[in-house]
This record gives sequence, structure tokens and C-alpha cells, in this order.
Amino acid sequence: MINKKYRWGYLRVILICIAGLVAGAKYDWVLTDTVYNPKSFFGVWFEAASWIPIYAFLPVWGTTMMMKRKGSMGSFALGSFLLIASCCAFTYMICDHLVAREFMRKVNPYICGIIGGFASAAIFLLMRTFKRPVIRRIQAVCGFALTYMVAYLGVIFSLKILFGRDRYEDIITGGEYVFAEWFRPVFFSSGSSFPSGHTAAAMGIVILLLLPFLFEFARGLKLPLFIFCYGYAFLTAFSRMIMGRHFLSDTAAAILIMTIVFMVLTPKFEKTYRRILLQD
Repeated sequence: MINKKYRWGYLRVILICIAGLVAGAKYDWVLTDTVYNPKSFFGVWFEAASWIPIYAFLPVWGTTMMMKRKGSMGSFALGSFLLIASCCAFTYMICDHLVAREFMRKVNPYICGIIGGFASAAIFLLMRTFKRPVIRRIQAVCGFALTYMVAYLGVIFSLKILFGRDRYEDIITGGEYVFAEWFRPVFFSSGSSFPSGHTAAAMGIVILLLLPFLFEFARGLKLPLFIFCYGYAFLTAFSRMIMGRHFLSDTAAAILIMTIVFMVLTPKFEKTYRRILLQD
């Protein structure tokens, strides 16, 4: 049902990605060389935070563990740790990226902890306003998101190791780096350009496409959510080229792969939660 509702959107995205791979086969270097600007405010901030969607379910999942009506203290403690640790880790890693790009002088772990603490409190207080049926549906989404994240880690990083493609930014700095077309893998070299990890991680945002099938307030938001999710993914892809970390084909492959993974996984989700999905 979910794949059927989005089939025309998926088809367009797949065709765009295939076109990107075809164009990249000839123009990968030229395109990245043209847009390369490692000091770009847009590029730096997307590099710092665009990867979060694939892991964004972790603090939410932790909060649902804390709110189990008959949960043990162990469950509450584990949920608290997952909520606070993930929020603090997200904050620290964003700041670390900004320091690496010289947008910040240094990372202050205490400030990161405070920001992470406030974010944790906000998520917890928001979740407290939801009723039990809503919490159960959020848990279902988190369960799917966990599977999607594991698939991302397995598929994307296996392909990175297999293809071994060097990054544009590494190549132009000299050393033993060479440009290779995406369709001519180097096989187990030290490169990690193909496919784009950041772009694939940004595709974690497509989890939002499940919301119209689970929540009444989102029933009429299928098209806006689809445009928003893939708009975010394509912006992330463009930012990776601006930063010189990836070529067009790297990013097109990442979006294509994660779209296919999402389409493969959703039927299992529908089978597990069929009663909820069909409920009006």
C-alpha cells in the first residue's frame, strides 16, 4: 500500500538518479570542479548536520522506552541513556564538523552537554503529551527506522569498501590519489567516495513518508512530505559536491540505493502493522 501510493514519486526519483549516474559517467569531475567551494556556509552546515536523519529515531526510541507503563527500571535507565547520549552526541559531532571546517574555534563538551540536555528534555516533554496509541505507533516507526539504519550501514559501507573510489578533495591535494569513473571500481582501495555516506544518511528522512499511514493529522500530507524528504536529500547531495567530498554519481547512487532499500523494507512493515495501517 505504501509503495503503491508513492509509486509515481519513486519512479521519478529513480529516473533522476539513473540520469545522474549516466551524466556522472562523463561529467563527474567537471561538475564537482565547477561547484567546489569548501568555505560555503550552506555546504559546511549541511556537512555538519545532514547525516542526522538516519539516526534521528534513537532519542525518540529512548523516550518511548522510558514511558512504558509497566517498564522496569532497567528499561527506563536504558531509555534515558539512549535519549540523552544521542542528543549530546549529535550536538558534539555537529560542532566537531564545524571546527574541522574552521567555522568554530573548538568544541566545548560542556556546552554540547547542556544543549543535548535541553534537547532531551524537550523531546521527553513533547512525548509526554501523546496518548498510548500514538506512542505505540511511534514505536512502530522507530522499529522500522532501526532496520533501515542497519541496512544503510551494511549496504553503503560495503559498497564504499568494494568500490574504493577516491574523493575529489583528496585528489586535488596531491598524494597517491587518482580519479576513477564510478563504473570502474578500484576494488578495496583506500578511497570511500562511492556511494555518498552523508547523502545516504540524509535519506533517513524518508521515514517521514510512513506518517500519513499511521497518523490522522498527516493523511493529506503525502505529496508535501515526499517533496520535502527528497528535496532535503537532493540538497544534501548538492552540498557534498560543493564541499568536494563527492561526485554527482556518488550522490545519485546513494539516493537510488536508499530508495530501493526503503521500497524493499516497507512491505514487511505493512505486514506487521497491517491492522493499524488500515484503520481509519
